[in-house]
Order: sequence, then C-alpha cells, then structure tokens
Amino acid sequence: MIWPFRRRKPATPDSLLQSDPANELYRLFLERGARVHKTAKWHHYFDIYDAFLARYRGQSPTLLEIGVDECGSLEIWREWLGPGARIFGMDINPKSAELAPPGVKVFIGDQADPAFLRQVLAEIGTPDIVVDDGGHTSNQQIESFEVFYPAMTPDGVYIVEDTHTALWGGQWDDRPGMTFLDYAAERVKDLHAWSGIHANFRRYHTHPAERVGAEPEVPEFTRTTRAISFYDSIVAFERGPRREPWQERR
Repeated sequence: MIWPFRRRKPATPDSLLQSDPANELYRLFLERGARVHKTAKWHHYFDIYDAFLARYRGQSPTLLEIGVDECGSLEIWREWLGPGARIFGMDINPKSAELAPPGVKVFIGDQADPAFLRQVLAEIGTPDIVVDDGGHTSNQQIESFEVFYPAMTPDGVYIVEDTHTALWGGQWDDRPGMTFLDYAAERVKDLHAWSGIHANFRRYHTHPAERVGAEPEVPEFTRTTRAISFYDSIVAFERGPRREPWQERR
C-alpha cells in the first residue's frame, strides 16, 4: 500500500515564537504530540493563559470553553490541567460534539441564547474557568458573560478571546452601541464604584469599624471582581471578594 505524502510543518525557530518557549501549554500547541485534532490560537495567547490558569494545574477545576471547532483545544486543556480537571466545550456546530475527546462533553447551541446557557450551567455546575472563543460578536460575548460570570466560583477566571472583532464593525457589532470592549470598559468603571465617588472619600479615610451610615450601594460585580486585565485581543476577568476600601496614613 502506498501511503499519501503528508507535508509536515517545519519547526518554528524560537526567535519567531510569541510566548515563552519553556511554557508547557505553548509546547502542547506547537508540538501536537498525541493530540488528535487541530486548534487555532494566536501564539501570544499562551503566556496569558499560563499567567492566569497555572494555579489550577493538578487541581480539580471545571473549565468551559465556548467555541471548540474540532476540539483540539479541549485536548490541550485536559493534558495541561491534569486528570482531575472537568473539561466541557460548547459550540454551535453539531460536528463538534462528535469530535469531543473521551470524558469530555460538548454542548451544542447558540451562546447568545440565555436559556441554552442556563441549561449548560445546570449540567456542569459551578465553573472555575470560562474561555470564550466562540462566535466573537458583541451580543454573543456579552450574553455569555452575563450568564456565566456571576455563576462562577468566587476566585474564578473568565477569559474572552479575539476581542479585536469589536473593532471590525458590521456583523460583529450586533448589539447596538455596545461592543464587548465598550462593555468591558464599563466594567472597569464598576471596579471603581466605591472610590469613584469623591463625596465618599471621608468615609474611606475612617476606620471600617467607626463608619457611620449605610454602606454605599455598588454593583455586585464590584464586590466580586478583583481585577480586569486587557491584552491584545484578550480581556481577562479575575473574580475575588472585595469590601469597601480603606485608606490610612501611618
């Protein structure tokens, strides 16, 4: 039998790599190894993933990736996070469910449909990690965030990929007046909901036990979000409990 010739991609010189060559997650992408299916990722994403998600390795996190295509990325996550991880995918293409790795479930539906998203949540439980690499339209990204983010573990991480589509207009900007970058910028304002009101500064210079009057009302997002980080084409949200700020001179 004559086997068809398969052209192998040449090894990428380290000088062309855009994440740390020592990053094991990046190596799993570059070297393919025993992975069955392909995945498409920007090379500079892997150091960002590592910075936010390395603490979950060897633990038992629940990860949901939105937009999995051939499911190659789900194979990478499973290998990198370890056998204790619960890995789930979501896609609009029924073929993705057929390509899911053993032990991994891929849900089929529209990420802009809140009812579908709630069904997914009901089955997977509380996610620690959500990676949105789905349809990339503003409505899809915002709807998914508003359902999944409040339901995550208190210290979870939510990563939205390919946010450059917010600058493309047209079909990508399908929520009038609100791209995902606009939406994320509004959440930055929410991070400042306490300190952003100058009239409250006297309160925050007072010891918390000695403050008088009701605590100012702020969005739940303010109380449950530690940080928002912006990169080229990625926005990462880090959950974490927060309280009214306190400034003290010592």
